[in-house]
Amino acid sequence: MDDAGSNPEEWDDASADPDSDEWGDRPDDGRDEPTNEAAVDESEAAATAETASEATTAEPADPAEATETTTPPDSDDASDDADDEFGPDADEAEVPERYVQVDAFDMPEVAAADAGSGAIAVATADGRISLITSGDRRRVARRDDVVDVAVADRVYALGDTELEAFSHAGSRVWGVDIADGRSVDADPDADRVYVRTGDGEFVVIEGRTGIEAGRFDQPHAEVAESPAVAAADGRLAVASWSFLTVLDSSGDQLDEQTLSGAVTDVGLLPGRAVVSLKDGQLVGYEGDEQLWGIDGDVSWLADAGVAGLAARVAGSDFAVDADGNRHPMDGVSGTPIAATPSLDLVCTVGSGTATVYAAVGRADESVGVRVESESLRPADPTVVLAFTNEGDRAVEVDASVEAEGADVASSTVSATIDAGATQRRRVSLQALSADEVTVAAAVGEASTEKTLEVQEETTALHVESVLHGVEDGVLSAAIDVENDGETSVTGVTVGETPVGTLDPGESERVPFEQDLPSGAVRVRADGVDPLEAETSVPATPTGIEIEAESDGFLSVTLHNDTPVAVDDEVTIDGVPDGNGSFSMPVSIPANGAYRLALPVASSGERSVTVETSGGRVSERLSLNRCSLLQDDTGGGVANRAGGGSTDRGVSGSSTGTAAGPRSDRGGGSVPVSMDRQFPSADPRRGVVFEERLVVSNESAEPVEFELRTDDGAYAQRLKVRANGQAVGTRYHVPLESTLSLPRVELEHEGRTTSVPATELAVDDGGLVAVIAWGQSADGDGGELSVTVESDEGTWEVEEAVVGGEPSEQIDAEVTPDSPAHATVATPYTLRDDVAKAFVRARRTDGRSTNGEVQQVNTLVVHESVVGGDGDRVDDLTVEVEPDSRVERGFGSVFLSVTNDGSRPVGGVSIDADGPHVEKAMYADGDDGETIPPESSIRYLVDLEGVESGDEVVVDAEISAGEAATRATVSAVADDEAAVASDDWTLDVETDESRLPSRLSTQYE
Repeated sequence: MDDAGSNPEEWDDASADPDSDEWGDRPDDGRDEPTNEAAVDESEAAATAETASEATTAEPADPAEATETTTPPDSDDASDDADDEFGPDADEAEVPERYVQVDAFDMPEVAAADAGSGAIAVATADGRISLITSGDRRRVARRDDVVDVAVADRVYALGDTELEAFSHAGSRVWGVDIADGRSVDADPDADRVYVRTGDGEFVVIEGRTGIEAGRFDQPHAEVAESPAVAAADGRLAVASWSFLTVLDSSGDQLDEQTLSGAVTDVGLLPGRAVVSLKDGQLVGYEGDEQLWGIDGDVSWLADAGVAGLAARVAGSDFAVDADGNRHPMDGVSGTPIAATPSLDLVCTVGSGTATVYAAVGRADESVGVRVESESLRPADPTVVLAFTNEGDRAVEVDASVEAEGADVASSTVSATIDAGATQRRRVSLQALSADEVTVAAAVGEASTEKTLEVQEETTALHVESVLHGVEDGVLSAAIDVENDGETSVTGVTVGETPVGTLDPGESERVPFEQDLPSGAVRVRADGVDPLEAETSVPATPTGIEIEAESDGFLSVTLHNDTPVAVDDEVTIDGVPDGNGSFSMPVSIPANGAYRLALPVASSGERSVTVETSGGRVSERLSLNRCSLLQDDTGGGVANRAGGGSTDRGVSGSSTGTAAGPRSDRGGGSVPVSMDRQFPSADPRRGVVFEERLVVSNESAEPVEFELRTDDGAYAQRLKVRANGQAVGTRYHVPLESTLSLPRVELEHEGRTTSVPATELAVDDGGLVAVIAWGQSADGDGGELSVTVESDEGTWEVEEAVVGGEPSEQIDAEVTPDSPAHATVATPYTLRDDVAKAFVRARRTDGRSTNGEVQQVNTLVVHESVVGGDGDRVDDLTVEVEPDSRVERGFGSVFLSVTNDGSRPVGGVSIDADGPHVEKAMYADGDDGETIPPESSIRYLVDLEGVESGDEVVVDAEISAGEAATRATVSAVADDEAAVASDDWTLDVETDESRLPSRLSTQYE
């Protein structure tokens, strides 16, 4: 379980539209920290989180029947079918055919993730440990020092000095001291938890009790400090470099084999061990026998599986079974971070959004249906149907509905129901023609029928909102519902939470949480007009005020014009100096303000950014050529005017391309509009350029849609609240004279709208910096390949900063006629394709800044985007060795290929051809696959049939990945059909590595 995320970069982000809800929904963090410290807590009860759509409700299955007449399914057949398809034995397990999205929410940077039976545990970089199940997610704990997580019957969190076990409900079960723990893996079949330590050993813990069960040495610890590890069915697989070792729970070796290449990951199937290799292969073993191999670019592999092992191959998600067959995971989109062994649940992360997918089958005998409504009212003739899935896998159902005494608005009702849950659907009736209406519904062989009385309203409900507070951008509140009438009220539902029946004078308080900005909560009941409880609270703080005081202090005031107190965290970048950053928790009273005064230690041109984490509100003060300590203008001020609007304090435009609610294909219109905006000035070469995509939902219902670009670089399923906005911000660094932005298309229920492709003219910049990140040779940190050019002025470049980590000193001078290139070490590991970065440089030609250090924002690109080790042929040099000669028509040419770079060049392949070439091969036992730094390989070309006066030509191609160097060796044979060693000429042509016309992040 490796680190699944990357650290945020450290240059000024423009704030998102304050009226937007960002991309996706914010997760339920669970406000209360667990306090149960019992030694062993056997109860695993968990409060369910309602996440169904507005028209549905999810709850634990209730076998109790309503008063209607119900025809049950045949229990014997149902039991047999369930055992055959979903039985616990591995032989009976099957790979799911299809998946549906059951949840999506904001996900901070992922630090670690693991999956167990029906559950996925995720630890984020901010210390939150959450448990995700189908339709439910909850915070288990918060630990700032979390290193890794595992999940089985418990959730196991490994910190710097301790391993803790929590129940699925969040109660702490036990904790044990672990020194220098590096990773944790859990095997529920053996009740064992394995902790790998920095001392090269595994500590074995009993999962239920926390008692140490033993220790044993890590296999081949001398060759891999951080091996790939997987645990399942009483086995522990450890993949170290090119060794695969399978142990039992006591550390005794079961199998071991030497692999054909370096291992990147390992997973376990029943009776099988599966490894992914660095060259992209996926290989399956039974014992020490290789059973199968799959060629492909394998970038992720699950730890364990039953019928199949989840894997991402060539950018697509598959389940690979024990025989090596690939089964597409239809419906899953994005890069997985975890998949349960039964493949019933998959979680992917992309662009800061986590998406949860559940496996579904068609409805079978495990699904029942009942009519929950007790009566009908002409003003609101709605019937509630409840579908209960008593099986062990989510299913899709299509129910038929009929009515006698009324017309049915829709005769077919569809639902996707989680295992062991109930979903409700409201069916509207029309043209009521009698005092009673009989409603019948059927799902497969299960059916129900119920007669409902049509009555006038004799009940009354009173609703009231109670607002508690705001924490991390989430409103905590409650809705009080009271029956003021003289008769009982049935079918009471608050939002998505069912209350049931309220007798006269009875009341119920329903707690709930909402992301800000919050809105009204709808309350429904049988025979009562829908009511709304008002809980409207805008994004907080409602205002941020920044002022540079004349005494050298920066004044920051956070305003809260709401009736609830706000707990948040504020981060201020740019103080006490240009590289400084300050964070602290704040509590802003209701209808009050919170003020900070921060000292400014250095003057200079820079921007100060103030941002709150939970409220997702930010403000920026641009200090254009003024000193905070010597403010001649009386202090710069940027005020936020109500409702979360932002005054960025910088010049610019807000022009863009808009797409209204129209349809490119399909019937009807899309209930949203799109607008592409460019808040900053015209694009300049090498200068970060901001693009915003604003999606506005003008309807009264939430809208889910898929957003994609036509160049294939971005695709994401998103959601916009009713009457809300979602804003995606993307950053580009143009490198040519034209910035081309792709067409963006939005699809909703088969209908699409789009904004067209856009081309913008690019002006010359100042200092142009292009940074590529690559893995260092020792695997610790990386190296930055930095190319700097000047469109204007003379510059001294000091260093590059990626992930907040400065590189080694660059110390290069750049002019318009003299660019520079440097390769420098960085402690940062880049895990994304593109991220934010900057270089520090000073202009030395006496213009603009008087030699002060400036921060030049740019993007860093992973070497895999522009060519990784396989494309670094420019580090290779080719020479003809002195013992190359031809005598009497026969001879040899020896080519020496040397790696002059600082990192290994992998995937090297050499081929040679020519009219006199008899054969070609590697010399001295070299295989040519990888050339270490400052090392060479020799390539032998045997020649024959050379006659007097012949031109002897050897055409050699040295390739590495997609790039190649072509070397032509030639000479003319003398009268004796000979060529001396110093007669050869060498002509070398190397592919030039090309960067794209622009570097771009994903929409954030």
